[in-house]
Amino acid sequence: MDETPELWLSPSSHSSSNFFSIRFLFFLFCFSSLMASFSSRQPTVVEIRIYAPATSTVSITETSTVRRRQRPVDSKPKRPLWLTLLRILLKNLLLLLVIWGVVQTIQKLALKSADSSGWSVLDFKQRIAKVESFSEITKNTIEVRKESVNRKIEREVNHRFEILNEVRMIVRDIVEKG
Repeated sequence: MDETPELWLSPSSHSSSNFFSIRFLFFLFCFSSLMASFSSRQPTVVEIRIYAPATSTVSITETSTVRRRQRPVDSKPKRPLWLTLLRILLKNLLLLLVIWGVVQTIQKLALKSADSSGWSVLDFKQRIAKVESFSEITKNTIEVRKESVNRKIEREVNHRFEILNEVRMIVRDIVEKG
């Protein structure tokens, strides 16, 4: 391996995937820095390492012999329980405060957009009243139509029964005479 491989994020490469990779690494750096500031441990230095693409393949036997790293023993003194609980409580309160602020902002934006478009609570109540009156009128119309259809069906059925009774009378007369 006398040749030095081209770096994964070298300035000479102009592909869009490298650009997005750089943005993603920057996002990871910012996110890890933010999370380090919220963690219960002291913030640590965040390193970004840029690696060359893998040019050689590793066989399965080589990967199975790799030893796992052991964690270093923490020599930091533990915080008292009350301090840990206080930190957790303050972080949760801060999170609730941020969520409350976001909700308030969304409500203000929603009210501004509602006022600018001419919508208000009174408009909604008027529209609901119109819909309710329309549904009541529709219900009444449907009931009237249903009753008229029922009357028509009833008349038709009665007429059929009358015809059937006449046919029975004729058949009875024929049978009696015959």
